[in-house]
Amino acid sequence: MAKLDWTFRNQDDFLYFTSSVQSFTYTQGRKSVLDNYPGGTAQITMRNNSGQVAAASLSYRKKVYIFCDTEVTFKGWVQGIIYNDTPGNANDATATILLGDAWVIAGQQIAQSQVLASNTTQIDEIDALLSYPGNFSQDGATSPIRGALTYSSDYASRLNQIVATDRGNFTCVLGEHQYYPLRYTSTNNLDDNFIFGPTNAYTLIYETFNRVQAIGNQTFVNQAQVTPESLATQTHTNDNAATLGYSAVTVATLDLTVSDGQNTAKWIANSMADPTTEAYQLTVQDVSQNTIFELQYMLVQTLNLAMDYKPPGGVMQSERTVTEGLTVRGYPDRTEVDFYLSPYTYYNMFILNDTVNGVLDSSRLGW
Repeated sequence: MAKLDWTFRNQDDFLYFTSSVQSFTYTQGRKSVLDNYPGGTAQITMRNNSGQVAAASLSYRKKVYIFCDTEVTFKGWVQGIIYNDTPGNANDATATILLGDAWVIAGQQIAQSQVLASNTTQIDEIDALLSYPGNFSQDGATSPIRGALTYSSDYASRLNQIVATDRGNFTCVLGEHQYYPLRYTSTNNLDDNFIFGPTNAYTLIYETFNRVQAIGNQTFVNQAQVTPESLATQTHTNDNAATLGYSAVTVATLDLTVSDGQNTAKWIANSMADPTTEAYQLTVQDVSQNTIFELQYMLVQTLNLAMDYKPPGGVMQSERTVTEGLTVRGYPDRTEVDFYLSPYTYYNMFILNDTVNGVLDSSRLGW
């Protein structure tokens, strides 16, 4: 029964404090395709009965790395420390170290009339302006978005506006944030060698499995109202709203033209208008795997995988998924990982006549 090996280091002072850690948890990404990215956080509970926090030189804004089998999976900065001094039994004293990743830090940095000139590489521009650069990058150009000659707000909000406009997604690679524009999301980071499944015949075996169907404004949307910056609001409604009722969202974007805004509204209202489409939430434990390499690699690279499942009374189904986010919980005897997955079809740039993407225009996606 193999387990993942975790290591903790104060990166600024190159001080390890692994031996003092009792448990930890961290989150990355988001839970649903329409969510904003809130920023990744971590909580590390460690012994502090003899000043271990001070010995590790942990204090506000110190940079901390979490390693999984020698590879970085989370990079964060100390946001605060909660001391549990256990009066009457000082030997049980602990401290919880609160970390925020580069998304959290970006939300704490305000731009003042900042020039963002590019229409396709603003994520790279923003990364260079942050207090801690080198944590955001983009794999290719986004769809055209409005430049900002006088942007004044926090940088995390701007990053989320770019995602809302381009409809791609961020993944964490070695603890850093890699953006895949919509045109690349469904093809990048795919790995057919790893498959989520319910038995030991699979490379990643899940313990719990939830199918999430037709949650209004989250996984089922048939009307979208899009407001591009400084342009007129655009609305599109899928035909099924007449029979199923409305499930609408409002989205602020940076679309370059009114036509682009209308296309974004169409994309949202049509790509998410099937009430039978399902998103997925599943939990994987390291001690249940045949080998732990696949899980460790998944945490380091955040791949998009195929998944097999069998509904009660049904037959085995296969689904291509995109990883939206994850939560890791580490204990002395095991590690648990919750994965939040969207169906591959939410990110398809075109719907083709094949078994993966469906039939062109069958879901009114061919605009």
